[in-house]
Amino acid sequence: MGLPIQMWHTPDCPQWTIMQINFEAGSRRIKEQDAWAKGVFPAAHERLKQAAAAIPPSTPAQPFIDALTELVQAQVGTDGSVVLHRWAEILERHFPPRLPDPDHTTE
Repeated sequence: MGLPIQMWHTPDCPQWTIMQINFEAGSRRIKEQDAWAKGVFPAAHERLKQAAAAIPPSTPAQPFIDALTELVQAQVGTDGSVVLHRWAEILERHFPPRLPDPDHTTE
């Protein structure tokens, strides 16, 4: 296990300047991506709901469609992430574990 290392830079250090530029550029990219996602998410969510509603309910893919639709709906109004326990609740509801069949016996 490594020990923590602390580096000191002088105000005119080129390495420090490059690190600051990269930090600021990364922060700006994240903000731009977040703004873009918040702008397109509502329309994409609506298209998903319309596409899911257009699929006949008897399709074998129905559990996948329902789970995806519910997971995307759970995303609405969050700060950008659905917490793990919500994922687990939704997936358990749409893909419950198979319980053993009490009438099935092996010989």
